[in-house]
Amino acid sequence: MWWSEARTRPALHATLHAILHRARRLLAGALLIGLLGGLLGGLLGGCGFHLRESTNLSFDTIALQGQPGPLMDLLRRRIVATTATRIVADPKQAQAVFTLLSDASAQTPTAYNADGTVAQYALSETARFQLTAPDGHAYIAATSITRTSMMSYSTSATLAKANEADLLYAGIRRDLVDRILFQLGALHPPAAASAAASAGASAPAP
Repeated sequence: MWWSEARTRPALHATLHAILHRARRLLAGALLIGLLGGLLGGLLGGCGFHLRESTNLSFDTIALQGQPGPLMDLLRRRIVATTATRIVADPKQAQAVFTLLSDASAQTPTAYNADGTVAQYALSETARFQLTAPDGHAYIAATSITRTSMMSYSTSATLAKANEADLLYAGIRRDLVDRILFQLGALHPPAAASAAASAGASAPAP
């Protein structure tokens, strides 16, 4: 009947309108979430923050030794938090031995004001390390990694610049640890050496 159809059309139109309105809201929400996620990721990346990612290391146990300090502490935390590798205290019981040979930071003036005062510093930190088997066989020979960050400077804001330098050095250390873990993750020690270390770790003490 034509009057039945006439009554049905408004209801159908209302239903379609409601569906389209909800779809628009969902689409707008998805676009907003994507935009905010992109902006947040950019801001965090610019500030030196990184999302934590898992790292696959090819050895089950590792010993850490060498120069103590913030870099070694950060490396230890990252291995515990993002890998399945267990840190052991005795190098003889480890499949790999990481040694931080040195960790040195520096501030180098790179620009000056007209009055001769420093206008910009290059903040840098260099980590020198090696990775060996318990018997001394080198998996990674002594290697140096340097990261640098630029910082403007003003004598009228000494305290603020000192705090900024601390934040920049923290970001530099995160970059150094990322690079160290990347090199450790790319390593594939000989199976025989890993098996020997595992056998030594499981052997009963005399």
